[in-house]
Amino acid sequence: MSCSNADTDSKKKVGILLSGGVDSAVALYLLLQEGYDVTAYHMKTVKDDLYVTRAVKHKVCCSPSDTYDAHLIAKKFGVPFKTIHVEDIFKEKIIGYFIDENLKGRTPNPCFLCNDYIKFGVVMNKALEDGMDYLASGHYARIVDGKLYRAIDTSKDQSYFLASIRKEKLQRIMLPNGVFTKKRIREIASEIGIHVAQKIDSQDLCFLPDNDFKSFFEEHRVDIQPGNIITSDGKIIGRHNGLPFYTVGQRKLGIATGSKLYVKSKNVDGNFLVTAPLNEIYQNHMVVKQLNVYEELSNEFSATVKIRKKSNEIRCKVVSKNGALLVDFEEPAFAVTPGQIAVFYDADKVLCSGIIEH
Repeated sequence: MSCSNADTDSKKKVGILLSGGVDSAVALYLLLQEGYDVTAYHMKTVKDDLYVTRAVKHKVCCSPSDTYDAHLIAKKFGVPFKTIHVEDIFKEKIIGYFIDENLKGRTPNPCFLCNDYIKFGVVMNKALEDGMDYLASGHYARIVDGKLYRAIDTSKDQSYFLASIRKEKLQRIMLPNGVFTKKRIREIASEIGIHVAQKIDSQDLCFLPDNDFKSFFEEHRVDIQPGNIITSDGKIIGRHNGLPFYTVGQRKLGIATGSKLYVKSKNVDGNFLVTAPLNEIYQNHMVVKQLNVYEELSNEFSATVKIRKKSNEIRCKVVSKNGALLVDFEEPAFAVTPGQIAVFYDADKVLCSGIIEH
């Protein structure tokens, strides 16, 4: 297998983002198999006491148990291990972004920003300063000739989340797992005796292990006020608990409406939630801004676009104008959500990404 754009060379130094999970552990092993000089970098995004004072309801990254597992993995393979503390900058740039976007009535994707700003930003810069030639991770995607592609295992593909990484960084990034299926990665881990071979995958937000949004905003001294829930024709049908607790397309409203209604939009100025029947939640257009472009794009082009991590891609026609993309879907798209990420593809190749404006 080939780990990267680089020729295999035992003199090449590679930093690996070692999370403590099976994916990065096998990525580390694959790099060593190709003869690279590897150093493990384990990042801490939040203080460990968060996981002591919270009921952890889902597996998240960067927990104390992950740090312990990462230590054991590095020890097993005899590679240097460095813990990188990014708690302060993570709080400022990622948690701060999450709060600000919610207060604007949007639904942010902080993991997308973290990949660019923290993992392949702050931590990558540290690794390069340490003399590493490349930074690697256990993500499922491929980098070919300095371009970002979908993973071979499309069911585990993470190119959607990695599409925030700046184009110029790709030449210094290695993704060994992109040419394997997840099933094969677990098999390799079992074959070589990695203790986390069957460890469950991390999901959702590392700074919300209990998924308690209400407590989160209270602790950050953010005043979230209840308000009215209305229909698209202006009829008041109930009360909401606070706009950040809802997102476009959400069905569960906590009120009896007599008919199936979904969140259509959030109005911050009036602090009200607009609901509508299912047919009104589909959209034919969107505007995407804050672009990260990988390919030279014409003023008009066709592509497929993914508008949330679990959605199917939709064919679309795109017009590039004044730093924004005006997108027409070939078929209506469900719950196009401001603040979420749009990633555009040409077959398996990532063309560009951006944030949905409206």
